Amino acid sequence: MAVPYVVRRAVALGALGCFALFAAPGRAGAQQVTGTVTGKVTDQQTGEALAGARVSALGILTVTVTRNDGTYRIVLPAGSHDLRISAIGFSTGRATVAVTAGGTATQNFALVRAAVALEEVSVTGSRRTERSAIDQPVPVDVLTQEEIRQTGRTETAQILQALAPSFNFPRASIGDGTDHVRPATLRGLGADQVLVLVNGKRRHTSALINVNGTVGRGQGMVDLNAIPATAIERIEILRDGAAAQYGSDAIAGVINIILKSNATNELSSTLGQTAKGDGGVTNVDGTYSVHWGDNGFLQLAAEYRDRGYTNRSLPDGRVQYFTGDPKNSDPKLVSQINHRQGDAATKDAVGFVNLGKQLGSKSELYGFAGWGRRAGNAAGFWRRANDDRTVRALYPNGFLPFIYSTIYDGSAVAGVRGDASGWNYDLSAGFGRNSFRFDVKNSANVSLGAASPTQFYAGTLVTGQLTGNLDVSKGFKVGLAAPLNVAVGAEIRSDKYEIKEGEPDSYRNGGVPILDGPNAGKVASIGAQVFPGFRPSDAVNKNRSNLAGYIDLETNVTNALVLGAAGRAEHYSDFGSTTNYKVSGRYEPTKGIAFRGAYSTGFRAPSLGQSWFSSTATNFVNGVPNENRTFPVSDPVAKALGATELQAEKSKNTSFGIAFYPAKGLTITADYYKITIKNRIVLSGTFNDPSVVAFLAAQGFAGVGGARFFTNAIDTRTAGVDIVAGYGLALGTSATARFTLGYNNNKNTVQNVQPTPGVLVNFGSVLFDRVERARIEKGQPRNNFNLAGVLTYQAWTFNAGTHRYGEVTSYGTLTDGSLDQTFSAKYITDASASYTYNKKLTLMIGADNIFDTYPDKNSLGNANTAGNSNFGIFPYNGISPFGFNGRFAYMRVNWRY
Repeated sequence: MAVPYVVRRAVALGALGCFALFAAPGRAGAQQVTGTVTGKVTDQQTGEALAGARVSALGILTVTVTRNDGTYRIVLPAGSHDLRISAIGFSTGRATVAVTAGGTATQNFALVRAAVALEEVSVTGSRRTERSAIDQPVPVDVLTQEEIRQTGRTETAQILQALAPSFNFPRASIGDGTDHVRPATLRGLGADQVLVLVNGKRRHTSALINVNGTVGRGQGMVDLNAIPATAIERIEILRDGAAAQYGSDAIAGVINIILKSNATNELSSTLGQTAKGDGGVTNVDGTYSVHWGDNGFLQLAAEYRDRGYTNRSLPDGRVQYFTGDPKNSDPKLVSQINHRQGDAATKDAVGFVNLGKQLGSKSELYGFAGWGRRAGNAAGFWRRANDDRTVRALYPNGFLPFIYSTIYDGSAVAGVRGDASGWNYDLSAGFGRNSFRFDVKNSANVSLGAASPTQFYAGTLVTGQLTGNLDVSKGFKVGLAAPLNVAVGAEIRSDKYEIKEGEPDSYRNGGVPILDGPNAGKVASIGAQVFPGFRPSDAVNKNRSNLAGYIDLETNVTNALVLGAAGRAEHYSDFGSTTNYKVSGRYEPTKGIAFRGAYSTGFRAPSLGQSWFSSTATNFVNGVPNENRTFPVSDPVAKALGATELQAEKSKNTSFGIAFYPAKGLTITADYYKITIKNRIVLSGTFNDPSVVAFLAAQGFAGVGGARFFTNAIDTRTAGVDIVAGYGLALGTSATARFTLGYNNNKNTVQNVQPTPGVLVNFGSVLFDRVERARIEKGQPRNNFNLAGVLTYQAWTFNAGTHRYGEVTSYGTLTDGSLDQTFSAKYITDASASYTYNKKLTLMIGADNIFDTYPDKNSLGNANTAGNSNFGIFPYNGISPFGFNGRFAYMRVNWRY
């Protein structure tokens, strides 16, 4: 039997990896030559010792932090090293230190106050040695550990939204699984068009595909909240197309989460709740660092969070019971709050471990792993007692069904990197898995009658990812101002997607008709209410593999001019091959001002979920049940309606900007970008017109009452501007002030819609309707603005910031536009104050949305239409980019030990 192409390449890459893994450390093992650097880090102005400062050597994995007396000790290979010392509120310290075998070198540092976040170093966006964010040829934001801590937020995705103006994290409600894993976007693009890395390695995605009417419909994403904030050293956000450098998904940019290493041991607890008295949060987290001999570390981080649900729904004034039932006039049962619109309740336990150890003078072992269990419950729509979906023998007064989620997330990466014959190499392998289990409770399968269970296992979604990477680089002297850095590498990846069917009662037709009421005897609704289980016909187990290779070149042509170029080719086993490239440059004609720009092509491979997701829901039309299904594009029903195999999205990204630092402590960057995407993948509308149903029946597909599928339906254009500024200054010898400003303006335009397949045109159907167009063009803020300031005075820290979220628009389902609604821009202001006792114990109090701001209210419904407010029950819309919880007050205790 012939060995498949991808398998042959995997074997070849594995053999190469084994050679590098054993040969390179073996060589290094013969040269166990290390030395020690010790010293003390102090405040230049006061001479006080600085505890918790981060000590690292350029290009070396091992880092350490200063003790309470400001001293440090780090073991390094023999040779010359560039040491860097970074501490929040201070400029970065640098020094070149010569390390001799078995010797001890001393290097002290006196740091200058008033560091600005934009001066932080980053490793994302360039394969040369790490550089400051303002020296990059493309825009990179660096969110520091201290900024993360000062937000007061506990969820990683919410932290990103608070700090990065180009990041959006809408808080969907009553969106099935989307209530539990919410989509996050960058620059107004899709949730699946931003690549997430952890320590520079590709992160696996969530198993969930958003198929409901929310921002991110039809898209998957990485579950950022599966990464505990307490494990994060910093977050680097590359705001530029980077598919040619990092591969699929990096159309909007890259988020690289850098984990802590050798960090200060900490325990922290946060308590908070909203001004309405709900949404209570109890968060406990901690980090613990263990020395692994003299030249290694083991960093542990864990987090537990219990977040209560919020509810902003209003009383339900509709008639709840059948005509003539005296309960309709019972004051205890009339106009009750029976819905739940707001955040889902969650209980999360997540942890990460990060480790590293030098194997000799020229190589080091590294690895990291994470595990988490996230459980939540979210409500559906209330089923009234007079609803045919209610089994009145079980729920005489109606019922509110719940979706309970159990999300398991695990990942592990291990690798070795170092120097072999003058080449820097990095060989790694990683695995990630995410599962999303659906359980439905307080529900019923009406077709089972009074014998129906009230809770059901509805099925599980699973994704898996296995990757192998080999990266090598070397600088070559070619007569320019700096060596030409040549980086080449290969990646092999295997992806898995699985749908596991639910228990039979969650989806089967029990054959029992509606038992009472005016429709007694008619066919009953099938499957568990709120979320019918996945059927055996929905179950899939699919895999695909891809092989990629890249080359990346970068150099200083002159001291003022940096040029870079990258190319990448990938082959996927399911849709074919793609090749992409990127060119970039930075020119600094004089000290204090630099111009930068880039042009790249990119791609995003259709996810396995988009290719193979399948589900069934039963809707009633004139009392007749119709099965509306989401079909894979390969299904005969989808093909009969004109579906074609999914292709990769193709993008072109143009950016140019300026980095301006006119005075000490002041940095300003401004960047323009334009991103065009062809063959963008969306989820079609549901085709359930009677003529479509009749057509399918004539084709031999009886019983299908409606169908939808994924399709490369649209071409889009996104253009915008990002402005980021930072300023830091010293106020005497005991205080500093730091200010940051961020502004994002972007416009999304659907430039072209693929023609609706002819068979659907004949029935008056539309492949991509006005509602979905508005979701892409107007569903996210066109402009965001944030301004934040931090004042430190001795042991006190005061933090305040305001974030302006631009207007958003939602289109209703009525084509006359009567349900279209625009929600105005709003300012959300946060503030906190903290005091640190003896440099160990910190007490913080604060509030997010301190002025208790809410979005505009939904338009009201009337006796004949639900409106946007579901007959006045839902005052707010889930499209709001900042949610609708109102003020959230909290207190936090942190102990460093």
